[in-house]
Amino acid sequence: MSKSLQTDISIVSLNQGRRSNYTPTVRVIEPAQGIAPAEGKGNLYILLEVDGSGPGLARLYRDLLGVLQETYYKTGADTKTGLTAAIRAAHAYLQQYNQHHRTSFTAGVTCLVATGSEIISAQAGPTILAVRSKAGLQWFSPLNDENYIPLGDEAAPSVEIGQVANHPGAIIVVMNSAWANYLEVPLMLEATAVPRARAVADQMAGIGINAREELNVLVVTLSEDETSQATASQVSTPTERSRPAATVAPSPSATVPAAPAVAEPEQEEVWEEAPEAEAPSPAVPAPRRAGGRSSVGSLVGRVRLPRLRVRRRADVTQPRPKRPPRRIPYVLGIVTLMALAVAVLTAGMWYLQGRQNAAYFEQFMKGATIQYEAGLAASDANQARQYFLAAEEQLDQAAQFAPDHPDITRLRNQIAEARARVNLVKPLLAGFDQPLIPFDPDASEPVAVLVNGLSIYILDTQRGVFERYQLDASTGDRLADDGGPELLLQTGVTVGGRRVGELAHAVWAPAMGNRTITGPLLLDRGNQLFSVTEGLGPTNVDLAPNEDLGFVAHMEFYAGNIYLLDSGNSQLWRYRPNGEDYSIEPEPYFPPEASVNLSNVIDIAIDGAVWLLHPNGTVLRYFAGIQEAFALDVVDPPFSEAVAIWANEAESFGGRLYVADAASNRILVFDKSGALLAQLMPVDHPSVLNDLRDLYIDEVSNWIYALTDHGLYQAPLPPIADEE
Repeated sequence: MSKSLQTDISIVSLNQGRRSNYTPTVRVIEPAQGIAPAEGKGNLYILLEVDGSGPGLARLYRDLLGVLQETYYKTGADTKTGLTAAIRAAHAYLQQYNQHHRTSFTAGVTCLVATGSEIISAQAGPTILAVRSKAGLQWFSPLNDENYIPLGDEAAPSVEIGQVANHPGAIIVVMNSAWANYLEVPLMLEATAVPRARAVADQMAGIGINAREELNVLVVTLSEDETSQATASQVSTPTERSRPAATVAPSPSATVPAAPAVAEPEQEEVWEEAPEAEAPSPAVPAPRRAGGRSSVGSLVGRVRLPRLRVRRRADVTQPRPKRPPRRIPYVLGIVTLMALAVAVLTAGMWYLQGRQNAAYFEQFMKGATIQYEAGLAASDANQARQYFLAAEEQLDQAAQFAPDHPDITRLRNQIAEARARVNLVKPLLAGFDQPLIPFDPDASEPVAVLVNGLSIYILDTQRGVFERYQLDASTGDRLADDGGPELLLQTGVTVGGRRVGELAHAVWAPAMGNRTITGPLLLDRGNQLFSVTEGLGPTNVDLAPNEDLGFVAHMEFYAGNIYLLDSGNSQLWRYRPNGEDYSIEPEPYFPPEASVNLSNVIDIAIDGAVWLLHPNGTVLRYFAGIQEAFALDVVDPPFSEAVAIWANEAESFGGRLYVADAASNRILVFDKSGALLAQLMPVDHPSVLNDLRDLYIDEVSNWIYALTDHGLYQAPLPPIADEE
């Protein structure tokens, strides 16, 4: 029967000396709380380290951790095979992510499984693991090989398996590679002297407090659950949790370093440090810098591992000469008194420091409360935001002295609720559990969505298709049984004697003005225009030649006219309809004397005025080619990756601008004077809109359509009142 162990967990993240007890690079899975269907698979602890730059890093961490967790618990094999499969799956996922997003991320990972009999580690890439057990202080890291291969590299990394015997009192410390610059055996021995996770975490924070790099560490300590024999189900506290770990230890293989042998009763174990004259024990050297990986420091030969020398049975049976009794020198009493005095002095210092820390904590909590109450009383929204920001900074300072204090959590939640009210956050409560239309991010690149009644049109530039989906007529919130997709136009086909080039833009074009038909208009990269109409299918549409037309970044439709945004020449060309085609010579929208830069415009909307959206969230308004004074309200948090704008046709009351920010999981609604009306967020599904590409608002049916790289989401549009 396996032991029942009690785990104590602490997480520390240090960034420029600022300490946090949370980091998205760590995941703890303890199946006793029902987090995963993991009967017999043990507790899983993961520390991930991603190297590289590019968008979507937070989501990448979440997805990679999810791949590791899901693969391990779904692999019906022994622990080592499951961990190996999980790391290989994460490597394959990161390769596909880099290929799809044109990034060059690499990663390192340490996965731990703690069972009642052993601790098994699996590592690849730059991470560090230290285990203090009955076998002493042991190090595990692929950094020992300066030619290591990280996850996401072109070649597959080798998965290093480590194994040590488990027992109450074991201490596990998992670190990212930047710790290699700060580790020394004496420091680690001191840090792991007390088998309590919080104490070890505090010692590690002291070691890395002056580091310039970001340092992350996960500490797990194990002790025998004294109450597990009395009852099979024990309610755990947040700091001490009883975790049954029923996995039977796999047999060590020839290629896997087995746990340190436990000597038989007839044997005698002698621990000794390696003498200075011998070669140094394996350390963590600095890996070579290649392939865009950041260099990590080395331990410069300071890490030495203790060695176990087991005397053979034959040695033990040899008669030993009796030693004469040793006399206790009289100075031992003096030494004892000195040690006692030092202990008393140390205890006094700890007591004084504890009182001082408590005083600092109370001071910062009082400051945070004052700032929070000032924010509640403020009449100006921007002033209230400043007060709330100051309150959170005070809480961060208080957390340095009591990070887990319930008063901090309570006040943080109150500040978050107050900020949401000031920032006019409205939750999108439905439509985000599953996409209305899913896409494969590796094979698709949806860039535009159009909606007309029950018809939804999607332009996918990677597959080179324009397709129609049909909504269920009775509900309108799901696809019909035969809802598609129906292929309407495809790159490479011939329409009326013209070969369709790479599809680039699509707009919905109803009959109005001099235009006589209704249906989508599509433009390819060769500036050929095509129309799709009911009953006729795709047809050619004449587009007047324009020698001054450069690269078309966007196409828009308004009042029968089509507008082509020429980003290279910073001009907006207006084409007026002539029956079914656009053969009339185009005219420039901006006058020659206007100084307009369109190279950085990310999207465009037209409602009589022209609205130009920039990636930083700036919106410029033009009327009759002349810029008018306009600015959006300050928003919290600020825009960071605006990607789409949509405008209705109302000018004053009821006029709306919808702006999507792909980096903050929200769609912001403004009136046409620039006043913020609402921030729409799928609060129960963080990051689901962080890959948003296009936006469509159906104000008639009251639906909002959000197109991302992995799916189209349909959500009810909440009521939004105009600013008084």
